[in-house]
This record gives sequence, C-alpha cells and structure tokens, in this order.
Amino acid sequence: MHAHVPLTPVTLLERSARAFPHSTALVLAQGKLSFGELLLRCRKLAQALLTLQVQHGDRVAVLAENSRHTVEAHFGVPGAGAVLVMLNPWLAEVDLIDLLEFSQAKVLIAEAAHFQRLSKASQIRLQQTLCVVIIAGAETTPLPQCQNYEQCLSSEQGDISLELGVKSENDPIAINFTSGTTGRPKGVIYSHRAGYLHALGQVLMLGLSRQSRYLWMLPMFHVNGWGHMWACAAIGCPQIIPACHLDQQHTAEFSTLVLQQGITHLAGAPRLIKVLLGMPNAVLALRGITIVTGGSAPAPLLIRQLEQLGANLIHQYGLNETCGPFVVCETQDHWAELDAEARSGLRARQGVPALHAGTGLQVRDVNGEPVPHDGCTLGEITMAGNTLALGYYNNPEATAKAFRGGWFYSGDMAVVHPDGSLEIRDRIKDLIYVETAYGWENISSIEIENMLCRHPVVQDAAVLSISNPAGAEHSPLLVACVELQPGGKLSVAEFHQYCATALTAYKRPQVVLFESLPKTNTGKIRKDLLHQVARLRVVDALARQCA
Repeated sequence: MHAHVPLTPVTLLERSARAFPHSTALVLAQGKLSFGELLLRCRKLAQALLTLQVQHGDRVAVLAENSRHTVEAHFGVPGAGAVLVMLNPWLAEVDLIDLLEFSQAKVLIAEAAHFQRLSKASQIRLQQTLCVVIIAGAETTPLPQCQNYEQCLSSEQGDISLELGVKSENDPIAINFTSGTTGRPKGVIYSHRAGYLHALGQVLMLGLSRQSRYLWMLPMFHVNGWGHMWACAAIGCPQIIPACHLDQQHTAEFSTLVLQQGITHLAGAPRLIKVLLGMPNAVLALRGITIVTGGSAPAPLLIRQLEQLGANLIHQYGLNETCGPFVVCETQDHWAELDAEARSGLRARQGVPALHAGTGLQVRDVNGEPVPHDGCTLGEITMAGNTLALGYYNNPEATAKAFRGGWFYSGDMAVVHPDGSLEIRDRIKDLIYVETAYGWENISSIEIENMLCRHPVVQDAAVLSISNPAGAEHSPLLVACVELQPGGKLSVAEFHQYCATALTAYKRPQVVLFESLPKTNTGKIRKDLLHQVARLRVVDALARQCA
C-alpha cells in the first residue's frame, strides 16, 4: 500500500547515507567511517548472513563490546530479516552457552578475544550447532572451523537495500535478555516498529541534531544501547567509540577525548557519571554537555555537582520491556527559583512519560485502579505504547503474567506526586541493583542463594544489599549470610573461590557472614532481622576479609 511502509530503524541509516554520504558516522581509534561507508558494510553484512543460509526470523547472536561491528550488527542483522540477540560478553561461560542454546541462534558473531575466553569444549560445542563468525584483528590467528567477519563482507557487493529484508514492522528485530529473577533470564522481544519509534523519541528527548557528537559510554549490548546507535543514524550525527572503558585509570584519556572530539552528548549509569566528575579538566570538559542517565536514580549530590559544572542532565527511566527509556524527568521552568537542594530532589524523580510513550503510563493499586496523586500512595508502574516489547521469547507463561489487560506490569512500586511526576519507592521483585565496570545490573538474590546452596557444606543462604560503610557515594555491598551444615567447615577464602567459579563477577558477594539464619515458623528466612545484624557486623567482617 502506498500509504503504509513498514517502520524499521534500518531505513534511518539508508536515509542518512543518501543525505550525508560523506559525513562522518563513526569515529574509531582506527579511523573514521562515513555514512556511505557504514551503509555499504551493513548491506554486505546482511548479504553475508543470507549467504550463510540465515532465513527470515532466524536469530543472530553477537558477543562483542562497543565497536563498529556492534553498530553494523544493529543494521545488518535486521536487514537480513534476522533477529539480533546481543549478549553480555562479561557473563559467565555457562550463562552464555545457555542463552545461545535457548535463543536457538543460527549464527554467532563474536570478537576473537571473547570467543577464545570460552573453554575448548564450549567452542567445539557451539561450532557443532551454529555458524561462528569471528571478528579478528590482523594479529589474531584464524580459528579453525570459523568464518572470518571481514572475509564474509568482502565476498559481497552490498547492493541490496536493508529494508528489503523487513516483511512487517511488527516482526521481531531484537531479543534482549533480562538479568533474570529465578532460573533463566527472560528474552524480551522488540519489534521493528518499536525500535524505529523509540529511536526517533530519543532524538527528540536528547535534543540530538546533525551538529551533535555522541560519545559511547553505555554498553551497546544493554537494551541495544538504549537505541542510541539508531537515534544517531537517524539524525546524521557522528558516534565516537572509545578504545577503552571509562574507569578510574582512564579518566585522563576520556577528558582528552571529550575535549578533542567536541562531545555534546553521552549516556551512562550514575556510577559512570561519578567517574566523569573525577576527570582532569572536568569543569571544562563537561560544561554545556548533555548527560543522559538512568538504571537507578542519580543521587541529589551528583545532580548538584553536574549542575554546578554547567552540564545538562537528563534523567530517564525504563526497562528491557520498554526498549529502555520510557519515562523522563522533565525540568520545569519554576525549578530555577528553588534552592539547589530542593531542585536536585525534584530532578531525582523518574518523571512523566517520554515523548514517544504518549500517555501510556499509570501507577495502579492492588485493585488495578490508578493511585491518587498524593505523593504517598504506593502502586505498581504499568506501561502501554508503541515501544513496548511484544512479549518474552518462548515463554508464554511469563508473557501472560507481565503483559495483561493491554498493559505491561513492571514490578516497580512508585508514588505519583500532585504535579503528576512519578517517583519509584520500592520493588516487588526480589532484585538487587549492583554497579559494574560498564554500568549497572539488577540481579536476583534468589539466584545467588540457590547457587550458594549447591555447595556441599552450605545448608542455607540469604543475600542482602547493605549500604557501604565507606559512604553513600560508594556502591552498596553484596553480603552473603551463610548457614553451614552441622559439622561443616568453610573458610572465607574457600567461599570466595567457590563464588569465582560459580557466579558472574558482579553477582559475587563481597562479604560473607557465617551464622545461623533467623526463620519464621514456616521456614522462611527473616531478611528483615538479617539486615539489622549485617549492618552491625559488615564493617568488622569486611576489615577481616580485606586483611
């Protein structure tokens, strides 16, 4: 039909490459790529996947960090009619293999370093079930029975438009895995339509223009980088991809990069934003820059510090199931008349629906009714709109539970203030937020407890998140309270050694307390009492374990 063309983010690159073929699309440590060059490579990737017998709807997994190849996958994979599955490269090997097998990926595109991190047995196992395409530098020895990424691209012409692989805008474009609550994480399915509309929404919410210069700090594997690679392609602005992660050891490099490249926009979790404040020349580097944060609410102190530096902070909230940012704290004009402390408190709220969310945001009580806007009545955040997930991959039970009555039930508890702004106060699910080298993760205490209880001398376990005694500006501590079998012996060192082999790094407790766990008459662990005990004992325990 002439008045209806499928909405898909791949057309955003097709359009910008036509409008600005010679303008810079990507700035890399190795050089630059123009929009015309990027489009050609993405088209070749799509054709290469078709050559590898990828069919419409097949899953193509990517195991890589922020790079041009990850950007290319976000256009080339859906351009082949396939579904993109971005994997967290820092997951434990057992988790990666499980997600690859669960998603039934037909092709795995992997950076050589991350693929070689897997055991030989896992490598052989994967090669028997899917096609492995390795992204390798010139110095890397080609791996047997693996395709080479650049060789695959060089064999194609790149003369087929990306949108030809899209049959319907409601087809899946990506599957992103949640952190999981019990058992396997859920695969959240996005549609082409959702990806397109979310990208345009981010262009408007972030104030992106052709003059913008976006710095990648957010991991691209996390919720498709909040859709920012699609958003930047839509508006025709360059994306700068640094060669290293932002941490305390690389603040000088990032300060130089921000200044030399004239960065105007960046995004990251509050932990990463705190690191930015410690950069040399932070006053000069951050003045006037737009900083987007989310995942957890930024502390009022952090907000005040950014405000003093002249940075433009945008606080957004969302989940995997909403393509990422769905709610935004819209700054009000009259806030300028308030003192800094009052203003920062208001800016720490989650806010109102983002532009692309429309009016699809309600906080509902246990009866499903909207809560009063009184700033104190708790309810569950529910969402509906064009950028909501289609459901969970191969999990009809979880889909039916979370998506019902035309709404997605988030599991987050919030209040609504008289001005209509939303503020999260609690969480239904038994999740703990932890900060990692690349941002944040929300993890299940139940998952960790189950793993700890697999140890032969552990009878029961409870995992808590405790405020860091070093101060509020530090990340909370993950504390394991462990009850041993009668006569069982387990040292602190042996405990941490077990965790290192059984758990992904960010899921490993920093502190362990060995003691009898308080329980109810029905055998349920009293975590409320454990919190009181842990707060008193964690300082001494941490000192002993660090000695």
